[in-house]
Amino acid sequence: FGPLPVGYAPDYAIEPMHDSYGRRINYMRISLTDACNLRCVYCMPEHMKFRPRHELMTDEEILFLVRVGASLGVNKIRLTGGEPSIRPGVVDLVAEIARTPGISDLAMTTNGLLLDKLARPLAAAGLKRVNISIDTLDAQRFHTLTRWGHVDDVWRSIRAAEEAGLRPIKLNSVIVRNFND
Repeated sequence: FGPLPVGYAPDYAIEPMHDSYGRRINYMRISLTDACNLRCVYCMPEHMKFRPRHELMTDEEILFLVRVGASLGVNKIRLTGGEPSIRPGVVDLVAEIARTPGISDLAMTTNGLLLDKLARPLAAAGLKRVNISIDTLDAQRFHTLTRWGHVDDVWRSIRAAEEAGLRPIKLNSVIVRNFND
């Protein structure tokens, strides 16, 4: 399949999508990559093998799905991963999604390691808000839980997201019994 032309509108009426309970579906989650720059103990093995880049959806395929979703009543998009901020060209992809007619809310769920540098460009591209994962405030526990991460990097990203206007900022935590509960 090829990309839908800019401004594509079918020549027939399309009903908005509904789930089996009759609720309108206006929200789409898109995983930009399966790769991550952390190896959280509850998520994946330390030496995880990810899909080769050529097996992932291209930007054009993602934009095609966004346009189809928008034509079916989707107006909210959440970008996820793996870790979405490590996808090459993520700022340009965000800008294209944000420009899609009908898309009014664009959010990202991130571990925050790269957000201190990407918050302003992503906000300028059209990202509206972020969910940031932070499983503990204790630096040693954070490093142990993520295997590689540093909680200070996430704090810098939270501040950068706030300064860039990516609000509301929501914080996600995976609670592990007897470790960070």
